[in-house]
Amino acid sequence: MNSSLKTVPGPTFAAGIQLATGVHRGDGFAVAQVLAYHVPPMYAAESHESVRDGMRAIAASLRLGPCETHPPYIGHRVRIRSGTPFLDYGRDDYLMALPVGEEWRKVVEAGGPVRILLMLDPRPAGLRQPELSEFVRDAFTRRAMRWGTTYHV
Repeated sequence: MNSSLKTVPGPTFAAGIQLATGVHRGDGFAVAQVLAYHVPPMYAAESHESVRDGMRAIAASLRLGPCETHPPYIGHRVRIRSGTPFLDYGRDDYLMALPVGEEWRKVVEAGGPVRILLMLDPRPAGLRQPELSEFVRDAFTRRAMRWGTTYHV
């Protein structure tokens, strides 16, 4: 087993992580994107701080960098098995399935980069989809986001 297994949250914590994917198209290039954020604390033992600590541990395991710098290359963290893409976040015993569309899959399978954006703070309770962009912009402004670039294996 991975020696960092003690510090990287397990499947119970990861079950509270929401994943959203999309494709950013620039002038002549495409980047597949993964946005990861945790739902508000749900259990008596969970708090905003414990969620932040868990997300920081995942960011460290993925070797994500601060959002105010160029996103670092973090190694091969996307795996495609039986047609389903997964994020390897540093646990030997668990991968997170990525909800992707055909456009995302084509970018990744063609060797394109995947940008991982991980929010450190839990999503506010009651936040709806239209408000998600503001949540992300606010986290970027407050430097409460980590990011990195990977490719699939």
